[in-house]
Amino acid sequence: MAEYRGPNIRGRQLGERLLQRMSEKNWGVREMSRKLDMSAQWVSAVTRGLTRPEPVRMARFLTTLGFDGAEYRELMGLADEIRKPGLLESYPGGWQVQTLAWHEERAAEIAAFQGLILPGLLQTADYARSLMVETGNAPSPDGIDERVFARMARQLVLTRRPRIEFQFFIHEFALRLPVGRQDRSVMRGQLAHLLRVSAQPNVSIRVVPARIGGHPAVSGHFKLIESTEFEPVVYIEHEISSLFLEAPDEIAVYRQVVAKLGDVALDAARSEAFIAGLAE
Repeated sequence: MAEYRGPNIRGRQLGERLLQRMSEKNWGVREMSRKLDMSAQWVSAVTRGLTRPEPVRMARFLTTLGFDGAEYRELMGLADEIRKPGLLESYPGGWQVQTLAWHEERAAEIAAFQGLILPGLLQTADYARSLMVETGNAPSPDGIDERVFARMARQLVLTRRPRIEFQFFIHEFALRLPVGRQDRSVMRGQLAHLLRVSAQPNVSIRVVPARIGGHPAVSGHFKLIESTEFEPVVYIEHEISSLFLEAPDEIAVYRQVVAKLGDVALDAARSEAFIAGLAE
């Protein structure tokens, strides 16, 4: 395995959480340095994920900022394993996309594959809402509204500037799955939305047809995020956790999968015609 170049995702996560709490208290690096009686250079390095802080110093940093309980233990764990590539986030009682959204907003290119449902960045509000209800994963009505709003808000990255280049590979099964089965307008509106989004110059939507049988991404969905600000990251979502991969050999595998998907998927024009046919 090639040596990893930092800061890695654990360092970025730790730094972002510290900076967020410092911002809430209106403390800059110099003020934090004064409170800890540490150099400003050290505080800056920790908040940028560039160093592995000693446990005693990290504990002092966290307690000064008011972290305690599970959150304190989580951040101490991040600091202890800051040089370890990759990150598994678990949320058995909740739902979160903060880490994913942070990386999406700073991406230069994103390539994604979905085999059973449509990518979250391409979902309409009606589709997202119906999906939550039909899968039995819906929280309270207010919780559904919160999740749908968060998903729609994330879609702003599709039109942000400077533009991010998006490449979506969607299996035919996902396009044919009748989400909102009690209301056909849900899928009609969703397919029409795909056609509108595909017209954007920075968005490519390509269909992986069922007739090819096995395909390079048969193991499951993923998102490959490339950036000029951090090393590439692969995101894989599960029901109660999210996995971020970043080791160079792992990234190489998924880059190869994306390249092979490009060989077997319909081109953009034929994909648009295919989606339009389903919409009719």
